[in-house]
Amino acid sequence: MNRRDFTRAFAGLAGFTAFAGTTAAEDPRNARSDVAAAKAKPAAAVDHSAHQGHAAAAAAPGRYAALATVYADCAARATECITHCQSVLATGDKSLGDCLKTALACQTTCTAVAQLARLNSDFAPALARDTVPVMKACLDTCRPHIEHHAICKACFDACESAIKAAQSI
Repeated sequence: MNRRDFTRAFAGLAGFTAFAGTTAAEDPRNARSDVAAAKAKPAAAVDHSAHQGHAAAAAAPGRYAALATVYADCAARATECITHCQSVLATGDKSLGDCLKTALACQTTCTAVAQLARLNSDFAPALARDTVPVMKACLDTCRPHIEHHAICKACFDACESAIKAAQSI
């Protein structure tokens, strides 16, 4: 490293410490009092109106608000089903293996439709109709389990509602 490179590096370091608000000559004990003073200040109120939660986004106004709500619910039920299937499979019981596969496909496609519907995309109805075979496969694999598992029944019902919504567009 030559003298010029050293000078540039040192100037960059000095600029960084100035940016960070500290210098090498500062006493670290003073930094503690600054932290205590910052903690003592009341937090400023945060306006959450621009950042509403997932449930509010699912019910966003628009041409496809109902489709977004139904498909978001189906995706949520499929996610619960996925978790349930994984926990059953972890015990060594493989009876929900096919259910897991179709629930994963259902959750993925329903999430996509819900997102497009929230965006009021013209592609939402077409994609919703294209997901019907995925949801019918989910119904077929859930059907044997709906009497034994409440989560499977909830997923089954949500898929039926989503299929009806897709077919009514």
